[in-house]
Parts: sequence; structure tokens; C-alpha cells
Amino acid sequence: MTESQFESYLAVNTQLSKRTITSYSNIFLKFENMPKNIITQSQTNIINYIDDFDGSTNTKLAMINVVVNMRRHYDKETNKITNRKLQLADDYQQIKNKTKEEKKGELPTSKQLIAHENRLYLDGEWTGFIIVHLMRILSTRNKDLDLKILPADRSQRKGVAGDKNNYLIIRSNNAQVIRNNYKTFKQHGQKKNLVPSRRLNRAVMQMISERDLELGKDDINLLSTKGGRKMNEESIAKKIRKYTFRGLSESDYNKVFVSEFAEMKDLKKLEKISNNRGTSLEVLLKEYHLDS
Repeated sequence: MTESQFESYLAVNTQLSKRTITSYSNIFLKFENMPKNIITQSQTNIINYIDDFDGSTNTKLAMINVVVNMRRHYDKETNKITNRKLQLADDYQQIKNKTKEEKKGELPTSKQLIAHENRLYLDGEWTGFIIVHLMRILSTRNKDLDLKILPADRSQRKGVAGDKNNYLIIRSNNAQVIRNNYKTFKQHGQKKNLVPSRRLNRAVMQMISERDLELGKDDINLLSTKGGRKMNEESIAKKIRKYTFRGLSESDYNKVFVSEFAEMKDLKKLEKISNNRGTSLEVLLKEYHLDS
């Protein structure tokens, strides 16, 4: 496939998100060293190239997915490649299942996570407490925690069409989290959650005071650089793990709670997590329940 053919494919498939286009572009570059290209090369040679590629099973699966989509678009045969895709998908699932089994003995209990959260509060680690508290209460992903902090009297100025910011709005007795920028926004739209936690409000005000800022006057981001600027996604993930129990990821936190609620057969709490994350109950249990 030439670069012009690749561009033509993207131009026709307007439903692809920016993130998917970036992913496809990166994968397209991985075939630079293959003789001919994914349209003119034989299926067998493409399969061999992908199998010999120095990458994870997940990377190879992503590569073969792109190949299948591109060749179908240009009416090229895909039967052999599709069969290899199914094999790779099965390999990937087995790896995930093995990882789940290993995680069972490694991950802490929910009580340990809550104890860590309480200790952050007692130690005055305000940013850390806010992060893990919201992760537990709202089952957030990393991106969800990229929050601008506002007082309640400014909250009504937000929510205009196209707003891509997330907000933590501080009220007198509770807080509200508004998410306009999260993984499944296109499917579920803006999410609003009330968080009735006086400890959260106190932690936010203490954090603001320590930064020598004023709520409603200064631009305040929960996650920011030392200079107060917004952080990119990779930096956000690192910042969050700085405060989590044993440096766990948000995904691991979610696995702990999903697995425990599933074992308890607490459908109400599982549905709450599903709604908060914008993820179906089926996907939630498949991806995060360690015994599934």
C-alpha cells in the first residue's frame, strides 16, 4: 500500500476517530521494511512478516487488524490473514488470562486501598488523597482526573458545546465532577457526578492553600506541572501512580473493586462502576474481574 492509498482509505472512512487514525498511521509505518506492501504482497508473506516482527502479541494483533481492514477496502483476499488474526486473538486472550491469574495473588484488598487513602488524608497529602478518593468513588480512568477546579458560582459558565475540559466544582457541602473528556464520551456524552464528601472539599481547599492560589481567581488544575501547566496523558499516569497504593495503576484499582463486588454478587455496585466508567457490565466483568 502506498502512502496515497493509505490517505485515500482514511479519507473514505470518516467515522475513524483521531486516536484511531494516529494508531493506524503508527502501525502503517511498521510495514516500511516489508517488500512490496500490504495490498500487493501475498497473504503468506504478510503473515510471516507480522509473526517475525519484534513486538508483543497485542502489537501483532493491531498490525493484522489494519491489514485486514485495508485489504478488504481494496477488495484483496484476506482469508489466510483472517485465520491468523483469530489465532493471534486467542493467543492474546490466553496471555490476558494468565496475567489475571498472576494478579490475583499480587493485588491488595479494597480495605488496603481505603486504608492507604485514609493515611494520605491524615498525612496531609492532599493531592494524593483527592486522586485516590475520586478513583474509588467514581471509578475514574487517568484522563478523567485531568480536572480544573472551580467554585460553584462559576460552574454555570461551563458546559458549552465542544467543551473538552473536566471540572471539579467545590460546593458548600459537596463537590461535583463534570467530565467532557473521557474514553467513551462519544457514546455517553457529558457525565456529572455529585460527591458528598466533606473530606474531599477540605482536601481541595488545603491543596489550593498550599499552592498559594485562590479558588475562583486563579487557574487551578488538580494535575499540573510545577509551573501550574496542564500535563499530557503519559505524565498524568505517572503522577497518579505516585500517590496510589504501591504505585498501582487506575486499571488495577478498578480490578480490585470489580472483583470483590462480583464475588459478593453486588450487582448494584457493579452497575454503578459501569455507569461511572461508561463501560458495559459485560466488558467490565470480562476485563476487570480477575476470576472471569
